[in-house]
Amino acid sequence: MKLSYVGLLVGITLSAVVSFDSADAALCMCHPASCVVINANSTVLNHPEMFCPANIMNINDLLILRYNDTILTVDSFAPFTNLTSIEIFQGSLSRIEPGAFEKTPALFKIIIRSNVLSALEDYTFRGLDALHILYLISNNLTSIAPNAFYGLKNLTQLVLSGNQITQLPPTLFSSTPMLRSVSLSSNMLTELPAGIFDSIDYLFKLDLSYNQLKTFDFPDLKVTLLFLHNNSLTSLHVGDHVKVVQANHNRIAKLSGSGFNITDLLLSDNAITDVTSIMLMKNISKLSLSNNPLQPDSVFGSLEHLEELFLSHTSIMINEQTFANLSWMSLLDLSYNNMTELDFRMFSSMNKLKSLIVAYNRIETINFIELREYLPELRVLEICGNGWNATYMERMLSKMRKHKLRADMQGLSNSLIFSSVFVELCSAGVETTTKAANDYSDYYAEDFGDGIEQEIAEYASSSPRPWSTVSEPMKAGHIATTMAPMFAKEPTASVRLNTMVTADVVVPPAEQQPVVGSSPLYVTFQVLVYTFSVFGIVCLGVLAYHMRKRRFDVRRATSVDKGDSVRLV
Repeated sequence: MKLSYVGLLVGITLSAVVSFDSADAALCMCHPASCVVINANSTVLNHPEMFCPANIMNINDLLILRYNDTILTVDSFAPFTNLTSIEIFQGSLSRIEPGAFEKTPALFKIIIRSNVLSALEDYTFRGLDALHILYLISNNLTSIAPNAFYGLKNLTQLVLSGNQITQLPPTLFSSTPMLRSVSLSSNMLTELPAGIFDSIDYLFKLDLSYNQLKTFDFPDLKVTLLFLHNNSLTSLHVGDHVKVVQANHNRIAKLSGSGFNITDLLLSDNAITDVTSIMLMKNISKLSLSNNPLQPDSVFGSLEHLEELFLSHTSIMINEQTFANLSWMSLLDLSYNNMTELDFRMFSSMNKLKSLIVAYNRIETINFIELREYLPELRVLEICGNGWNATYMERMLSKMRKHKLRADMQGLSNSLIFSSVFVELCSAGVETTTKAANDYSDYYAEDFGDGIEQEIAEYASSSPRPWSTVSEPMKAGHIATTMAPMFAKEPTASVRLNTMVTADVVVPPAEQQPVVGSSPLYVTFQVLVYTFSVFGIVCLGVLAYHMRKRRFDVRRATSVDKGDSVRLV
C-alpha cells in the first residue's frame, strides 16, 4: 500500500514533466530583478500581471522560452519599461515591427535565437541608444535592410551567425561606429561590398568563417583578430593592424601586405607554394602551413621570432638553412612528410625546442646522443606511425626514458596503465589519411555577456615577448594591444594515438568561454532539480513516518510478561 502511494506520486510528477513540453499554457518564474516566461505570446506580454507576479513590470531581465506568436509589435514590451536585457530562445517569431523595442529605451542586450526571422526591416531597432549587444543567431535570416541598425550608435557586439544571408548592403554599419566585434560566420556570403567597414574606426574581432567568400580585399581595415577559415579565398591581404589571422581551409595561393604586427598566421589546407611573402612578416610567432604544396627547399630562417611551426603534409626537404636562426622555437611539427632519417644538426639553431613531432614518416632509427647534443631542452619526441613493430617501439621508448623524453604530449607512453596500448597503436602501419576531419559546427557558441571588453583587456594585459614592437599609433580612444597571441590558439599538435596531427583547429575566443546568462537547458534543469528535490524530501518524510510507526507497533506486539523477554529500564 505504501509503495503504491510512492508510485502514484512518481507517476503524477513524470506526467506533469512530460505533458509540460507540449502544453500551450504560459509559465512564469520570477526573481526580484528577472523573469523567465515559457510559452509566451502577445497576450502574455501585453498583460503580464495575469500570468506573473505583480512586480514583473519592474524587472530588468526577461527570458522568453518558446515565443508562440509570429510578430513582435510596437506594444509588445510596453509594460516592461525598465528592461535592460531581452532574450528570446526558440519559437515562431518571423517578423519584428520597426520600433518594437522603442518603449524599452534602457535595453543593453538583445538575444534572439532559433526562431524563423527571415528579414530585418529599416529602423527595426530605433530608439535603442543604450544597446550594446545584439545577437540574432540561427534565425534563417536572408536579407537585412540598409537602415536596419539605424540608431544603434553605442552597439559594440553584433552576432549574425548561423543564418542564410547572401549579401549585405554597403551602408549596413554606417550607424554603428562603436562596433568592436562582428560575427557573420556560417552564412552564405559570396562577397562583401566595398567600403562596408569604412564607418567603423577599429574592430577587435571580425569573424567571417564558414561562408563562400572568394575575395577579401580591405587593406585599410583596422582589426586585431580576423577569422576567415572555411571559405573559397584564392588570395589574402594582411594589413598592418591585424595580429591574428585564421584562414585555413581555403584556396589561398598568394599573400600580400606587410603584416607588420601579425603574430599568429594560420594557413593550413590552402594552395601556398612560395613562402617569400610570409618571410617579410618578421613578428610572426605561430605559423601553420600544414597541407600546403610548399616548395621542397622552402626556408624559414628570416622569421627569427617564430615559436611554433606546423609543416605537416608539406613534403618539405630539410637542409642546414631551413630552420637557421630560429632560436625561439618551442614546437615543430614535421609529421606526414615521408622523412627517412633525422639529422639533428639541421635543428642546431633551435636549442630551446621543447616538442618535435616526426610521427607518420618512414624514419628507421634515431641517434639519441646526437639529439641531446643539438636539442638539450627537448622533452617530447613524437614517433608514432613510422612503421616500427611493437618490439622495436618498446626498445625505442626505453631509450627515450633514459634520455628523459616522452613520446606523446599527454604522457601516455610513460604510463604504467596505458603504455602497452600506446605501443600497440603506435606500432601500426603508416597512416595514409591526408587531412583531419575538423568540424566547426558550434558556430553560435558566442559569449552571451559583456565579454568583448574583457577580451580586449585580457589581450592588452598579456605579457609581451622580448621582441614586442610598438605598432603605429592609433586614433584616440583605441585600445592598444601587445604582440602576444592570446587568441585563436591552436590545440597542441600532438599525435593522439593513431590519429591525424591537427595544427589548424582554432576556436575563436568567444567560443572558448562558457555561456553567460540564462539558457533553456539551464532553466529546464533548474525546474527539474527543484521538482525532484521537493518530491524527494516528501518521500523521505513519509518513509520516516512509516518506519517510526512500524517500530512502535512492534513494541506493542511484544509481550514483556514472557520468561524470555527483556524489560528495558
